[in-house]
Amino acid sequence: MGNRWEARREQIFTAGARLFAEKGYERTSLQEVADLLGVTKPALYHYYSSKEQLLFEIMSFVMDRVLADVAEVSESDLPPREKLRKFVRRYVGFFAARPNEHTIMSTAVDSLGPEFRAVVLDRQRQYLNHVRTIASELIAPGSGLDETSVAFALLGSMNWLFKWYAPEGRITPEKLVEDFVKIYAEGLLGPAH
Repeated sequence: MGNRWEARREQIFTAGARLFAEKGYERTSLQEVADLLGVTKPALYHYYSSKEQLLFEIMSFVMDRVLADVAEVSESDLPPREKLRKFVRRYVGFFAARPNEHTIMSTAVDSLGPEFRAVVLDRQRQYLNHVRTIASELIAPGSGLDETSVAFALLGSMNWLFKWYAPEGRITPEKLVEDFVKIYAEGLLGPAH
């Protein structure tokens, strides 16, 4: 059962992520996921007990990956600018390859019931704490900036990439990373101002 089971779960996961991102979680039925896969709806219940469980597992997959990435970066001995670069590069790389999951993480957390939502929100708080650590090392002494404000500004700008960024467009992922690093490490006026 091992490999085939996991392969099928991944197919369902991918189809669910696509439909949830394209149509919205609330407007997507498990029947539509089944239709996309060419299986019956009861066949899906063999792998996921509910549409909510499928959404939660998609979010858990994302949080597993991004939390491990940000923890590794924030706990590293890299200089602050390199920490920022590595964090942004991993974020952009992960979500450029998984735009559906990015959309879901940005739009569907409130669709989860209280128990699943609490788990995801707790993991998001852990993530924010790591980003605060990265931000605190970037702030110039005496600037008056708060690491929470800086962390939310950075995350806010990156979390909206799903709305406008196309990795195959004129802005390459690497150019996007460098632009974010420059904006957050030097500001819009640059180091001379």
